[in-house]
Amino acid sequence: MELIEFKCNVDWRTNPFFCGLDVHKHELAVTICSAEYRDAKIVSRSIFPVNSEGLERFWNYVKKYQPAGFAMEATGIFHHVIHKFLMHKLTTVIWHAEIIVTNPSDANSLPGRPKDDKIDSESLAKYLAKGMLRNGKPIIEAQEDLKAIFRMILRIEKDRTALKNRIIKTLDRAGIRPKSVDLNKNWICRFLYYFTQFQGTLGAFLEEISIDGHPLETQRNIIKKNIGRFLPFSPIRLTNVQRTLIRQDLIELDFKTGRKDTLTIEIGQIIEQYPVLRHHASNLASIPGLSKIKAVWILAEIGNIKQYPTPRKFAAYCGCCPRIVSSAGKVYSAHIMRHSNKYLRTLFYNAAIVVCNLLKQDSDLKRYATRTIQRKGRVAFKLAVCNVATKLTKIAYAILRDGNPFDPEYVQSHLGPSKKEKEQVFTLVDKKIIRHARNVLKRVSQMEKVQDLGMLGEDITIVAAHLDSLLEGKKIK
Repeated sequence: MELIEFKCNVDWRTNPFFCGLDVHKHELAVTICSAEYRDAKIVSRSIFPVNSEGLERFWNYVKKYQPAGFAMEATGIFHHVIHKFLMHKLTTVIWHAEIIVTNPSDANSLPGRPKDDKIDSESLAKYLAKGMLRNGKPIIEAQEDLKAIFRMILRIEKDRTALKNRIIKTLDRAGIRPKSVDLNKNWICRFLYYFTQFQGTLGAFLEEISIDGHPLETQRNIIKKNIGRFLPFSPIRLTNVQRTLIRQDLIELDFKTGRKDTLTIEIGQIIEQYPVLRHHASNLASIPGLSKIKAVWILAEIGNIKQYPTPRKFAAYCGCCPRIVSSAGKVYSAHIMRHSNKYLRTLFYNAAIVVCNLLKQDSDLKRYATRTIQRKGRVAFKLAVCNVATKLTKIAYAILRDGNPFDPEYVQSHLGPSKKEKEQVFTLVDKKIIRHARNVLKRVSQMEKVQDLGMLGEDITIVAAHLDSLLEGKKIK
């Protein structure tokens, strides 16, 4: 009897296999393909439920192929369970496999057959076999949870803003329109709450507050200081429906404020558990316009700074880089990119507004914004803020890369002042003082008694002209 050697179509010992995964909420589609063939021939495919038993069946199904890589798309949070399961299982086997979590837009833009739900796992397996997929951001469970907490705070703050606007709108319909009603202040919320329980007019309620034993007795002094806001609306009386609307919105606003304060305290406790996170947050918080809570939020959103090769790519991810538009051989800078992380864009933009508007001390960033406004006009205030936000992203990148806090004198101490800075030595505060002195001297020189003094009057005029030259940057002869 002649022995015939049995030959397999695929040699599992030498031929690498690749696994494509299409992750859904309740099921997992799996495709195994081989890279030996030119077209990355499909070897097997199957579907498993996403539960403990189904994942074990999935692992027993794929481990006999010993795939060199697993590819899946970043589908919200559903892929986190599969990624965590594979990371654990790969520590128990002898072969090495790479797990790639790719961006859906990257997989969709690749050439070949159109991608849809039916062939997702098949396409991913073929793309992985041909080396056409790139890995996305690494999945760190603690970072994802911290990011979810901060986004929860943002949703609560949006709800608080909507409630405050609704209360002010109800007061507007009733005819009570004081110039400024800051519902972030506790005394105003208490004042409105007890006013909704009063049946009379606003004027009668203001008189009742002065009676001893009133619930607003502790806020009586601050109400008297601001009573001028409400006196023009003394004859107005709220309807029963308006009282109910304002009262219920105030109760919900108080609840949302309590939730926000509680989350802020819990975040502070979480930060204390991670010394490295606390160190990086302290370095970032040294940047003007950023608090420690915002610094932790930025760290939760960006992850490892090494995944951004250049400061410009980091600024592009933060949404602080302008889009480049080219036409007829000319290149223009358009609006900032919206295809980015909207949370980081908001954080850095708000920090830039704080630097440009709210911080009183002079700084290089503030002077940079001032130069932009002087060059483009006052209508370019948003452009100046966007430019400062871009600067802040580059500063944050350097701080996280080098591990050092923000030093405003770093450039001067390492490079020395530039030629332009040597010529222009006056800060904004100095210019304001010089401008004030010039205006005073000009008014003094125009007085009749000073003009009669002869040489002294001429000297005052010359000094005023010299101050003008200093402000314009001209040299005094």
